[in-house]
Amino acid sequence: MADLSAPAGQTVSEEDRLLLEKYSRTFTGTFAHTLDSKGRMVIPLAFRDMLGKVFTITPSFDFKSIAVYPEIAYVRMRERHAKTYQEQGKSEILDYLQWLDAYTFRAQECDGQGRVLLPARLRQIILGEDKDVDIMGSGDHLRIAARVKCDEQLASFMANIGNILSAMNSR
Repeated sequence: MADLSAPAGQTVSEEDRLLLEKYSRTFTGTFAHTLDSKGRMVIPLAFRDMLGKVFTITPSFDFKSIAVYPEIAYVRMRERHAKTYQEQGKSEILDYLQWLDAYTFRAQECDGQGRVLLPARLRQIILGEDKDVDIMGSGDHLRIAARVKCDEQLASFMANIGNILSAMNSR
């Protein structure tokens, strides 16, 4: 059987195979969607397959977007934050964890049409009245944000791309 991960006539080294495996579960890509009147949106099929049947909806790290995690990725992230609190014992971290937990919704599923209901209070806090959203791959999770904010972030990124590339090339 041909190796579909390598160009014709080439083989994949063990190091490359490990890289392919590592990044095979990385969420990538951006899709534009509109929330329906009930606050539901379609999760693209490619993302649904990677999320699994049951997943977690929570605020993003900075509470500026909504994050959707496969269950294992969510518990890993939550455990990292808990360890940070245990190591540092700062009340600010405890506050963060309490608010994160308050707006985290576990055991979420897509309906038969591939839609997920974004919890109303989380929508209100993060998206406000915006119904047009972008759903983006973000490594181990999805990020859902108001399209207007995504457009602003992209414009800012593009305006700063020269500095970013310089920083990357200075390594």
